[in-house]
Amino acid sequence: MKSILNKIFNGMLYGIGFGLITGGIYYYVVIKTTEDAMSRYSFEDGAVEIIEHRKIERNDRLVILGKVTNVSDKPANNVTVNVDLFLNGDFVKQCDELIKGEISAGASRNFELVCGCCNNAPIVEHDSYEVYLTGF
Repeated sequence: MKSILNKIFNGMLYGIGFGLITGGIYYYVVIKTTEDAMSRYSFEDGAVEIIEHRKIERNDRLVILGKVTNVSDKPANNVTVNVDLFLNGDFVKQCDELIKGEISAGASRNFELVCGCCNNAPIVEHDSYEVYLTGF
């Protein structure tokens, strides 16, 4: 009877050890692949800068035209250009546009951000605007 309990105990120890090792490897692989995937589809703060921007009205819609440059040594993905509109210092509307594709290290890309949901929507009254970038 004692040898049977000893074998069961040793089997449980082997199982627990195997489970811990397998779980540790699985955890490391999942964390590592998630970090790698996120770094491919994101960018660090300060890696992409807005070089120029201007506001125009086209077809009764507000359009922000500009250029961004990747100043880092890594490609940048999922760069979103955001515009906040203000009237007398009060926030009145926010618009955003994703820059599709990758911005290579040192490269520049033009962007066009159209603010408004449809052709019939009037331009929101505003007297100033702020342009900034976000990502994942």
